[in-house]
Amino acid sequence: MRQLTIEYIQNFIKIMFISIFILQLNYKLLNISKKTKIENLKIIMKLVLVDILSVIIQQLSASTTSIIFLNVFIALIFSREIDRNLGYALLITTISISVNYILYTISVLINFILSKLCNINNECIIFVCILLIYGILVKSIYRIKKLNKGISFLKRNEKNEYLGMIVLNISIIIFLLFTILKNMNTSMEALKSIFIYAIIFAIIMFITIQKSLQLYYKQKLQERETAEIKEELKSKDEEIEELEKENLELNKKNHSIAHKQKSLEYELNQLLLKNEIADESHIKSKIETLSKEIQNETASVELTKTNIPEIDNMLKYMQSECIKNKIDFELQVSGNVHHMINKHIAKEDLEILLADHIKNAIIAINHSKNINKNILVRLGLIDGFYSLYIYDSGIEFKIDTLINLGIKPSTTHEKDGGTGMGFMNTFDTLKKYKASLVIQEYGKPSKDNFTKMIKIIFDNRNEYKISSYREKDIQKADIEKRVSF
Repeated sequence: MRQLTIEYIQNFIKIMFISIFILQLNYKLLNISKKTKIENLKIIMKLVLVDILSVIIQQLSASTTSIIFLNVFIALIFSREIDRNLGYALLITTISISVNYILYTISVLINFILSKLCNINNECIIFVCILLIYGILVKSIYRIKKLNKGISFLKRNEKNEYLGMIVLNISIIIFLLFTILKNMNTSMEALKSIFIYAIIFAIIMFITIQKSLQLYYKQKLQERETAEIKEELKSKDEEIEELEKENLELNKKNHSIAHKQKSLEYELNQLLLKNEIADESHIKSKIETLSKEIQNETASVELTKTNIPEIDNMLKYMQSECIKNKIDFELQVSGNVHHMINKHIAKEDLEILLADHIKNAIIAINHSKNINKNILVRLGLIDGFYSLYIYDSGIEFKIDTLINLGIKPSTTHEKDGGTGMGFMNTFDTLKKYKASLVIQEYGKPSKDNFTKMIKIIFDNRNEYKISSYREKDIQKADIEKRVSF
């Protein structure tokens, strides 16, 4: 009877120690500030009641049932204290229980070795030594720097499938470890088995946590990328809104000019009908005024300067060609173009590239029935490389043209001055400077978007790539050409 009483007391003290350390580790994992003495006393009183019931359950049932009971009720207490849902509190408590029972198992093993070396057989001394070693191990865990501010992914109150995987593995380890501990005897064979199990469980624990953390950080990376994409889309929406405002203002001005043109046209018709020419100077003055107004509207966009006279003159000339063809021309310059022509390409070659590809874009737009007539030129440092990007809203390339680029002169616009030599010269330039050419086709001509983009990137790779919505058709045509050859 006395032996049974001592066993009850020892079990209660052991469970009391473990439950207090579990709750402490819960707060540590979430970096929650300590409670007042009165609040701590209330918590301890609750734990005493839970521990007494746990000891009774342990005596009446299996050890694993006692652990489940302890886990659930400590989680209930913790849930009330931190005002979170039970599922979240159960997750944190399960992790804490796992850590504490592993530490307790290690303390039993250490004490077993020490008691054998020191020839200690008194059960009370052995029990006290186990608790002392266990307490030292727990306090050592608390001193880990990474726990100073808690575990970041545990502090977030949200559903996480990866944490669920951790809980599952940890729970299995808890039950197995505790079962081994309960059935442990003092033989050397048992000691060997315990060490083997401990090593296996430690490896499982390490791999589980490592893999789960990797998955967590991948998830965080995806969330960050999603946030960046949303921010970029927001920026684009704001840019589109600004352009729509500018377009609205331009339409208003064009509308006013149209009225003036109709008024002038009516006055001319009236003069012709009356065969009057006396007021010729007055009409001429009106025409000149209207012409200047129209000219100011079309040439109002001042191009960004590269501060390289030859390049700026070429871009101005190309802008004038676009104005003649009623094409909107936009230039974006980034980085130091002086550095570009000193390190990556001679200014003469850059002039030719600009002339060839902007001219090709003008021809492509003139052969399109698209109401959207736009050319955008980006020049300078783009995405880490000095580059030339040219966007246009004209017709797409013919598939044969794409396949033959750089191999032989190819053009479908001979009547408009196209010779196909532009791309031949481009490929010579690419080879000379080890630059890459990327042709990206977005889709058929539409009123809302560019049709294609040509990238010339000075990246020392000398590659040629096609990225197109017609990729399958291009591949098929290329295969047929090779077969026929």
